[in-house]
Amino acid sequence: MAKKEEFSKECIELIDKVNNINDIDVLTKEIILQARSLANAQGCVFFEVDANKVMQLKYMDFKGLTDVQIRRVASLFETVLLSDANNKVLKSSFELCALNNQIINTDNVYAEKNVDTSHIAKFDEENNFATVSVLTVPISGSNGSVIGVAEFINSQDDNGKTINFIPEVRNNIISVCKMLSCPLENKNLRRSYSQLLESFIEIWAKAIDTKSHYTGEHCQRVPIIVKMLASAAVEDQKSSLKNFSMSDDDWYSLHIASWLHDCGKITTPEYIVDKATKLETVTNRIHEIRTRFEILRRDAHIAYLQKRLANIDSKENLQAEFVTEVKKLEDDFAFVASCNIGDDPIGEEEIKRLEQIGKKSFVRYFNRMLGLSWAEKNAIENSEPYTHPAEETLLQDRPDHIDGLNNKGELYNLKVKQGTINFEERKKINEHIEVTIDMLKAIPLPKELSSVIEIAGCHHEWVNGQGYPHGLTGDQMSIQAKIVAIADVFEALTARDRPYKKPKKLSEVLQIMQEMKNIGHLDPDLYRVFIEKGVYMDYAKQYMEKEQIDNFNPMEML
Repeated sequence: MAKKEEFSKECIELIDKVNNINDIDVLTKEIILQARSLANAQGCVFFEVDANKVMQLKYMDFKGLTDVQIRRVASLFETVLLSDANNKVLKSSFELCALNNQIINTDNVYAEKNVDTSHIAKFDEENNFATVSVLTVPISGSNGSVIGVAEFINSQDDNGKTINFIPEVRNNIISVCKMLSCPLENKNLRRSYSQLLESFIEIWAKAIDTKSHYTGEHCQRVPIIVKMLASAAVEDQKSSLKNFSMSDDDWYSLHIASWLHDCGKITTPEYIVDKATKLETVTNRIHEIRTRFEILRRDAHIAYLQKRLANIDSKENLQAEFVTEVKKLEDDFAFVASCNIGDDPIGEEEIKRLEQIGKKSFVRYFNRMLGLSWAEKNAIENSEPYTHPAEETLLQDRPDHIDGLNNKGELYNLKVKQGTINFEERKKINEHIEVTIDMLKAIPLPKELSSVIEIAGCHHEWVNGQGYPHGLTGDQMSIQAKIVAIADVFEALTARDRPYKKPKKLSEVLQIMQEMKNIGHLDPDLYRVFIEKGVYMDYAKQYMEKEQIDNFNPMEML
């Protein structure tokens, strides 16, 4: 055992060493081993107690036991929920110490009738060991709650004989163990803040997903793909990934960034996010246009009847004329309705036909200004034309369709060549990434999370420099940002809940991504890893419908 003057010297050396150690696990080991040396104890065990009163084994060392034996011994010490342990009739020494915040010092642990020694007996039996004296020390935080428990087994004299932990040695051990109080409390605080941050982020992401029932799991599933691809990239070690590795801070930053990559969508209007058809705002306005076709059909029927009464022509000729006109209206409406879907791209011929159909007119008799909110009325600069009966076209682009930067014009939206989103709406959607960057910049992220903004803010950049918002090239982006970009695309393409497209087969998704890689949208090395390591299939088996997973040769998708 260390003498008093030796303890002072060792303590000073330990303090100097502790001041230069930032890793809490390394620090714990140094302090516990130093405390053990004061009593020349055969073994030491250390448990952490978190804010939820969960006690876990963090460090263990026994003289004469190999690392393999130590790992086997560690399995005897299960994670303890102290609220459950409190209900036990017999409790282990470390459970009693944590529950009662008391020092336990026994000369013969097996003689303690109120202590559960079953795990000690099993340890002794399996390792040909004899546990005799035990000192269990609680480590408390600033509020007095137990945040750690250190246990020392078999204090020995200079001749190697097991003795009890004498008061002087016990007090010295307690003093050394107290050095863990502040680091442990800081660790618990960091863990609590981290849990608070992650909970807030997950709630935020779920709120964005909940905002649209069509994109209900995007923010929650992208992190899953990100983790899968990042793990595969670290293992790959080829071409541009040959030196790629990630520290604990890198992993945590990537995790946070993947959850927050779309946080700016909180400002994107629902009707744009949910826009299933070209004419959809809050409702699908195809029904308003259908009503106009109904008016034209009814006008045609009235005209037919009027001609019959006036005997302008034979009944047969007039009926044929009416049927032809109705058939033309039905065909025109079917065409307009098909253009509204947006599944297939439309060309110049279709646009010309839309414009031609749109020129057809009908008479509006009722005042268009009635039933409007004050905001809608204020948006109309000249209401005079809307108050009296007037001839209107079948497809309209009216001044009141312009709402700030939004254009809800019917013909304007129907003429969108691909998909359902018009230019202004696409611009609004793209703004979400700038909003994401601004929101993340407003958060006082710690230094170790400083890369979150770049990772989350670059997932719409292309490696060829044609993405947004800053037109960065692949060399200007981190590998983590390019990982999120692939995960974002893959989740969006495989999603089965999008209103503007049918669920795609896995082969279709990879063909699209292959083309995106070929034109310089996606990073080629990460895409290769995505295919070669089977990341796409690992995700598909867990999160895609069986009907979406078809047979194909993945090597053809490289």
